[in-house]
Amino acid sequence: MTRILTGSLLALVSLMASDALQAGLTATVDRTIITDLDSLQLTVRASDEASDADIDFSALRRDFDILNESQHQNQSLSFINGESRRLVYKDYIFTLQPRRTGHLTIPMFKADGEQTRPITIRVQQQTPSQRDLMRQFVFFETSVDTNETWVQGQIIYAVKLFYSEAIGGDFPQPPVVPDTVIETIENEKRYETIVEGRRYYVLEKRYALFPQRSGELVIPGERFIGTRGRGGIFSQRQRVTAVSKAHSIRVKSLPEAFSGDTWIPARALELRESWTSEPPVFRVGEPVSRQITITATGLVGTLLPELDETRMEGAKVYADPPLTENLVTPDGVTARQVTVVGIVPTRAGSLTLPEIRIPWWNTQTDREEVAIIPAATLEVLAAPDNLATAPTVTVPLTELTRPTPASTQAHPWWQWAAIIFGLLWLLTAWQWLMLRRQMRAVSPAQALRFAEVTFSDPDEEREFADLRNACRRNHAAQAHRQLFLWARARYPGTDSTADLGGRHPALAEEIRLLEAHLFSENHGSENKGATWRGANLLKLVS
Repeated sequence: MTRILTGSLLALVSLMASDALQAGLTATVDRTIITDLDSLQLTVRASDEASDADIDFSALRRDFDILNESQHQNQSLSFINGESRRLVYKDYIFTLQPRRTGHLTIPMFKADGEQTRPITIRVQQQTPSQRDLMRQFVFFETSVDTNETWVQGQIIYAVKLFYSEAIGGDFPQPPVVPDTVIETIENEKRYETIVEGRRYYVLEKRYALFPQRSGELVIPGERFIGTRGRGGIFSQRQRVTAVSKAHSIRVKSLPEAFSGDTWIPARALELRESWTSEPPVFRVGEPVSRQITITATGLVGTLLPELDETRMEGAKVYADPPLTENLVTPDGVTARQVTVVGIVPTRAGSLTLPEIRIPWWNTQTDREEVAIIPAATLEVLAAPDNLATAPTVTVPLTELTRPTPASTQAHPWWQWAAIIFGLLWLLTAWQWLMLRRQMRAVSPAQALRFAEVTFSDPDEEREFADLRNACRRNHAAQAHRQLFLWARARYPGTDSTADLGGRHPALAEEIRLLEAHLFSENHGSENKGATWRGANLLKLVS
């Protein structure tokens, strides 16, 4: 009887294995009863012809959040009734988090004429006693430094995970918040503390969030799923979970009282200048480097305005592309922009440096402030050796290379004049070469960076990022240029913004308004008249 039962059992197992191997599409889960803080693993296996088919898993998101997904492709060799069979299969593995309690359904999936059976999952709410029990092992504390801010303003979000010893699991990834720029300002900080008489280890991370649109911003709750215990032959690992509360923050739109052309919400902003020599000495024909630095706390560097090239009476001005960087500090992100300006006086006397003004919005006091470098009048010395006018004297090359007829009756004054003009021309050329060398040495790194950007291959993602920054800063000329570069990267063969408007009629009117602003009579004179806002263009392109 024992042999008969054993043989029957083996036959049943073989039959079940045969059915499983022959099934073209199957779905299995590790558990069917979980709590609202648990997760479960779903495995969908596609065999033979079904392994090459595309399977639509979008219906999963109706009842579950997909925490992780992966794919594995393999093959196996089996022997059934003395015959060998090679099986090729692909596994789709999902880690799922239930969105609510109750009876949830993992839907049916189809591929190559095959389909799986729906699976019912019962999700129970974790009881208060279970939560209190879990809190002894692991729990969250999260906080934000403000419950309201301005659009593109900074929010500091701190996450602390408290856990007892021998807890295993992965710390949650940075939060996912739509239309929000997220910067990590403290990646990992570990320490110990005492809570209600119990010792805990603490893992803390801090983030700076910059919402890009007004309205309600929701930071979702953090979730931790791990195990307690070291495991081994004589012990088991206990599953532990923790969840934090969500945070809702009111994001206000741009205030009507703001007078600047570039929206700059910051906690602090500093504008300062420095010179290659203190105090600077100005002399005709000799370049002097002026460094203008903007430092803003609680702001990303892409929002800092680029200083327009300042024109001065009695001097030539050359400005390098600005160098911008984001610095991580305990107060969040600090943006710094450095612009090097070369000034070459062309005449002796007084030289007036115009005032530089940057309006910005103080998010601490909730009002507009203006950073200023006041105007200054400086004295320009004459060039040495009485050559003050040397930089402006030029002699046509044709005059120097024209053949002179041989004559023994040449007047001495003409020979001396030719020598003097030749020397002046050589001096002018020498000063021009020295000026180019000094200006090239001001910021070689910037020149290299500019060259790399100029000659790189079209990159739609990069061009769109530059277009987005130009629109957010309301920089019409740069937005027009980046719109064309983005269009050419996305649609090869595009020759103008008019081609883009023809391809997308919804953009045509916005392109017309932008170009009307650029080519209007008021454009270029400190943007007098109507100002251009890039929000609508960015919305349409997005």
